[in-house]
Parts: sequence; C-alpha cells; structure tokens
Amino acid sequence: MGPFLQGVSGGEAVRGPIAARVEALAAKAGYEISWLGPIPRNRILADLQDGRAACTPNVIKTPDREARFKFTEPIFPQIDWVVITKKNADWIKAYPSIQALLRDKARVYGSMLGASKGPVIDAMTAEEASHVRPIRGTPSDLVKMIASGHVDYSIVSGSDDAKAAAISAGVDPSEIVAVHFPELSAVGAGRIMCAQTVGDDLIAAFDRALAGAH
Repeated sequence: MGPFLQGVSGGEAVRGPIAARVEALAAKAGYEISWLGPIPRNRILADLQDGRAACTPNVIKTPDREARFKFTEPIFPQIDWVVITKKNADWIKAYPSIQALLRDKARVYGSMLGASKGPVIDAMTAEEASHVRPIRGTPSDLVKMIASGHVDYSIVSGSDDAKAAAISAGVDPSEIVAVHFPELSAVGAGRIMCAQTVGDDLIAAFDRALAGAH
C-alpha cells in the first residue's frame, strides 16, 4: 500500500506509517512482527479465511468480515475520508452528496481492489459497477490514474494521505484536490484483522496497547 506500507529487504521488513504504527503497538503488546509480502489483497483474505494464523493491518471492519475474522480496535482512530480528483475539476461541486456522485455513470470511480470503504459505499459501487474501475494497486496508483485521466475520482483516507500518495506517484500534490463529503465521516477506521486461528489473547494484547497509546 505505497507509500504507507512498503516492503524492503526482500520482503522481510517494511516501512511507512502503517508499518511503524503496527510495530510500535506490537512492542507494547509483547509481540514481534514477521512481515510477509507483498501479497494481493484478495489472496490475503483467502489465506486468512483458510485458517493461516496471520493478521493484516489497517482493514475496515464490515459485517461480512466481522463474521469471518477477528479485529482489534482501530489503529488510526481519527480518519477524515475524502474524495480526490484533478485540480480544476469544478464538476464535482455539482454533487450534493457522495451517494449522488457514486450514482453518476458519467464519472468513473477508481476503486482499489480489496479495500473497503464501509458497507454502504461498497454496496453502492457493486450495484453501479458499469462506471467503477477496479484498480489492482496502491493509493499511489490511484493518484496516477486520476492524473492521467483514466478515472475521474477516488476515495482516500484524508488530505495528508492524498498528498503523500501524490508525492510517491511522482505527481505534483497541487494537481490533486481533496473534497470532503459529510457522509464519508461514517466510514470506519482501519483495524488489525486476523484469522480465526489467531488467539484472542493477541487481540486483547493489541487492544490494551491501543488503549495506552491514545
């Protein structure tokens, strides 16, 4: 998930704010992290579903996922989800809500594969699939797609993350604008998601570390 979670040293280590946050929490919880990857999101879900004793960071909890996996409390509690688009895209001002924007088939939405935006938005994009372009990649790839005009807009976790993704993509951050829709405040924060084979003691230890870190 460049630039927020990037593999280094042949996949044995990672860097970025997500990695730093998880490793700091693990140290507080008394666990050592062993990173695996990069692995496509859909395969991560399949591996955890099949019982591999592993976890993946910064995942939104949905009713479907909650029924199949274990979750910690949010690791980044305060997230201001925003729509990102190209500078001077004045057309976006015509939409009174994120629902109205997502329903407009004239505007192509770049949706990162395997990355939930909460059950409401996920359901809408599944229903209105003709103008939803799945992107197999990272937030940086989303910014590239917007800058090149392949998609009109996407949704990311905040203006700062949008800027970081633009820099990572080699795009001038001033060429990408972030637009806030009030309904996006209902989108959940990222949590550590684990297979059912992971012990409840690990989840409890991370939750205690999170409680002490806020």
